[in-house]
Amino acid sequence: MYGTAGQTHIQTSESPEIVSKTRKAVALFSGGLDSLLTLAILSRLGIETLGLHFRSWFLVPKYRDFDTFPEEVQERGFTILHRDISHEYTRILLHPRYGRGRGANPCIDCKLFFLVKARELMVERGASFVATGEVLGQRPMSQQSHIMELLERRSGLEGFLLRPLSAKLLSPTIPEELGWIDRNYLYDIHGRGRKRQMELARQFGIEEYPPPAGGCLLTQPSCGKRFFDLVKYTESPSDEDLLILKYGRHFRIGEDCKLVVGKDEEENSYLESIPWGNVTFFPISPKGPFGRMKWDGDRENLLTALMVIARYCSTSRETLTVRVLVGFGDREEEMLYTGIPDRDGIKSMLIH
Repeated sequence: MYGTAGQTHIQTSESPEIVSKTRKAVALFSGGLDSLLTLAILSRLGIETLGLHFRSWFLVPKYRDFDTFPEEVQERGFTILHRDISHEYTRILLHPRYGRGRGANPCIDCKLFFLVKARELMVERGASFVATGEVLGQRPMSQQSHIMELLERRSGLEGFLLRPLSAKLLSPTIPEELGWIDRNYLYDIHGRGRKRQMELARQFGIEEYPPPAGGCLLTQPSCGKRFFDLVKYTESPSDEDLLILKYGRHFRIGEDCKLVVGKDEEENSYLESIPWGNVTFFPISPKGPFGRMKWDGDRENLLTALMVIARYCSTSRETLTVRVLVGFGDREEEMLYTGIPDRDGIKSMLIH
């Protein structure tokens, strides 16, 4: 498993031999403070580092399309590669080997997938090892010591996965033992606090960085409920089925009928651009939220959707009359809702 300094040989039971001749690293890059610090630490150590950023429906910020990310960018003096993993990741999300957290989050499978992809890029670019911004004990599911060891082993990176922020709390890596990395310049950060990372940011001159996130979208209860509703009624969810989970209010109207209604003007506009569903709703008078629906052809379900749309066109609890332009593929029909929306019934259909 060991080679001379400057040349590395890795042999695993799951993969062919990797040979690297340069001190180059691939670093997983989220854009957050921990990953920024990882790049800075490696740079100080004289390691040429290539950042790897993944994009998928749950990783891309709201209202930003995948095609707005160039394949390669320069950020803070580092080369960052963007890789779209949407199609491959869906299979992992639907069938995680290591289970889920409290939400839809398959954290262990997710991290393993990222590391395998990083390893592939390491081989492709002739790099020597992989680095991440993981902090021991920061995430309850994927950043415990025994899980971190499992991920290292299962990814084929055993001995060649460096976590600079917590390295002194972990076993020395082969890059350290071969003298490529000076362990004295690595850290022993542990837990969820960010005080030490913020101090390091000052030392490295990193003045701007994103605030701490509330966790992955998949860990959020509302997203989890929408996801589990989707897989309950949809045998093979599409990328659009997953993408739309991030937007609007979701209503389960029938087993094969779901309505999504925008919450504000920006969301309404974005929902218009998503190619999901076979029916659209555009309130004419009074103005109201845009809606999309996967319709099963049942007339009663269509009328129920009209009632839901009408409920969000007015705050009145009296009889409403709402004109809605309903799109059916290549044709449109103006439909009228008159009545008092059943607010309790609508609430019972809301997936939240």
